[in-house]
Amino acid sequence: MYGRIAEIDANAVTVHPYEKEPVKIQRVDLLQVSQGDALLFTAISSWTNIAATHVYPHEAFVLKLYSGKLITGSPLAVKSDSITLKHGSVITEYQKSDVQTVDYLRLKPASDGFDYTLREAPEFLFLYPEFYYRLAGLEGRIPVRLYDASAPGPSAVARCPSQ
Repeated sequence: MYGRIAEIDANAVTVHPYEKEPVKIQRVDLLQVSQGDALLFTAISSWTNIAATHVYPHEAFVLKLYSGKLITGSPLAVKSDSITLKHGSVITEYQKSDVQTVDYLRLKPASDGFDYTLREAPEFLFLYPEFYYRLAGLEGRIPVRLYDASAPGPSAVARCPSQ
């Protein structure tokens, strides 16, 4: 279902599809929420999700190892049995068997008002306070759990059929 998220709480998401009535989807029925090709939420724990995630500048993966150590870095390569991250100037390969969870630390989506101003009147962005937060890199990050070794998951990425 494509549309604007009209309302969200801990139990449900209300989506307003284009030119249709809003639809309320219960969390237990929700499989995945994305903005373009960037995930906001997924109920699927899959190593394949990690390889399919496009990481933009200022975004990263956070790996939690079974040892309890947290590693934040940019993915360079994801294989079926390992992930290679660059954190700082160090490049390290981590085995899938050592990884407990993987979170995608993505940029917080822009507000509707900011998107509208960007599309319709970009020359007035300097009047919009969110412009300065984004320019300074202070827009915030959202963690999205892509993989949890303790949760069963399929071996493929969820895809919506083309409309």
